[in-house]
Amino acid sequence: MKKIYFIISAYNEEHNIPVLLQQLTSEMSVVEVEYELVFVNDGSKDNTLNVLLDLQKTTKNLTVVNQSKNFGHELAMTAGLNYVVEQNIAKDYAVLFMDSDLQHPPKVARQLVEEWLQGNKLVLTQRTGNLDKGFRYRLMGNTYYWLLNLMSDVKIPRNMPDFRLLDKKYVVWMNSLNETDRMFRGMLSLIGLRDAKIVQFEAPKRFAGKSNYNFFNLFKLALDSVIQFSVRPLRIATFIGFFGCLLSFVFVGYSVYISYVKHEPRTGYLTLLCATMFFSSLTIFFLGVIGEYIGRIHIQVKNRPLYFSEIIKKDE
Repeated sequence: MKKIYFIISAYNEEHNIPVLLQQLTSEMSVVEVEYELVFVNDGSKDNTLNVLLDLQKTTKNLTVVNQSKNFGHELAMTAGLNYVVEQNIAKDYAVLFMDSDLQHPPKVARQLVEEWLQGNKLVLTQRTGNLDKGFRYRLMGNTYYWLLNLMSDVKIPRNMPDFRLLDKKYVVWMNSLNETDRMFRGMLSLIGLRDAKIVQFEAPKRFAGKSNYNFFNLFKLALDSVIQFSVRPLRIATFIGFFGCLLSFVFVGYSVYISYVKHEPRTGYLTLLCATMFFSSLTIFFLGVIGEYIGRIHIQVKNRPLYFSEIIKKDE
């Protein structure tokens, strides 16, 4: 029999989880498919873990993956994905990723499951609106996708969150990517979205709490995404360096012309100072870009575990 694994990441969501569980259970009661709820507690500082353990006592198909600390959303999904892969060798299954803040509606989750049961192997969602976010968030989001797709070789579709369903085939492919800095959207785009079924939805307001994402989170995510999936920043550095060399030759020629043809005395101290400051700053900037790549290579070759977690099942 086919089985669905809901991988639900949670960070400080103690008030949202009981409501999410109730709604999700209600929606899935009308779908004839076996399912398991895999909640990943990503080092929550509130009472999230205790809430999950209490709910587990009355919910037979609830598994808790408890992270030793907050490793971030991407690694929380990775922990859930690895748990599913380890549990299944030959079964026909799919995984459905969603957040626990109720902005990924359980009703839409049921629709993704139904699409899978109809034969769609990859079901993605596209957010048409977000009732919890205003102009500032939309501006940040648009800037993020613009920067990401401008600088990256792998194009990431806009407004397509980590609310998606992957058939076993895609799960195996995703799990074969040995990435230290993980970004599921980019990894999935790398595999290919040609056969994807897209379901549109409007994100409701959070039931409780507040979002943990801000400008710096989005900036870090964009930076990690660009460096992970592209060498374009290095190519830009090479181009600017080449252009700077040409410009310096032009400047030398102009200086020779002014001094020896026009016989105009020019000290050039201010020009020299500005040029030195500009190219020195540019050099430091691109050394930083190179350092980002080298730093990630350094981390990757250490081959450390991506996270540390324990699996808590009901019978334990």
